[in-house]
Amino acid sequence: MQPSTDSVWIQPALYFTEDMPIVKEDEYVFRYAVNQLPKLGPGQLAIHLFQVLQTDPLHVIALFQNTLDQQFQLNDLVVLVLSGDQLVARKTFTIEEVPVLLPMATLPLWLEFSEEERFVDFETLEAPLELVFSNEHLSDLVIDDTFTLSEQRLIRQVAFSHPTPPTDGWSLLPVSIFKREHTVEAIVLVRNPNEQSLELDSLTFELVSGEQTVSTAGHGSVHVSATSETAIRLVFDYMAPAVDSLALRYLP
Repeated sequence: MQPSTDSVWIQPALYFTEDMPIVKEDEYVFRYAVNQLPKLGPGQLAIHLFQVLQTDPLHVIALFQNTLDQQFQLNDLVVLVLSGDQLVARKTFTIEEVPVLLPMATLPLWLEFSEEERFVDFETLEAPLELVFSNEHLSDLVIDDTFTLSEQRLIRQVAFSHPTPPTDGWSLLPVSIFKREHTVEAIVLVRNPNEQSLELDSLTFELVSGEQTVSTAGHGSVHVSATSETAIRLVFDYMAPAVDSLALRYLP
């Protein structure tokens, strides 16, 4: 949220701690970067990407800014790495990983995203990286071992790119449709935002091309714990032509 035009604009001072791996010459680079950042209004928290140290695993230096007049700590702080509109990585930082944020201060922090917290190959990115906070509601994501590593990365990317649904029922979120030699495979997330677990006897889907149903597939019983989402795989018996544009339709 942007401060009002009559707010006092603040550039919180840069602080270093003794355990930071910074030589004296680096301090000038940090101070120059902080001076280029937009000023903030009172009572705000911001995060900026300072430097990408490596991409595998993703290791960055971030600048956290706090214009509150008191120090505080945040637990389960969700930070997203974006490239344009594309979600690149996501991590939930605990109190142990993010130290005390000083009042009226800018603090460099070294953040590392593991392989399963990164969703795309950096060679495919066109827009520069940026860091943002996420105020999403935390939920558990269940992915079993039958999904390949690349499928798991895609499932996480889609799940974390979509807001948690309202807590008045369950929903389905298509992840992908893969054309195989003799079949079509689809991955779907069954999302349960409610405080009680969800038991579904079976799920049935149509595979459609335009307005035409070309195949039907079902999935057996599904258990989804409270405030969580579970990935399922569907296999349709259909040899899809390369020109086919396919979609899923759920049959209640």
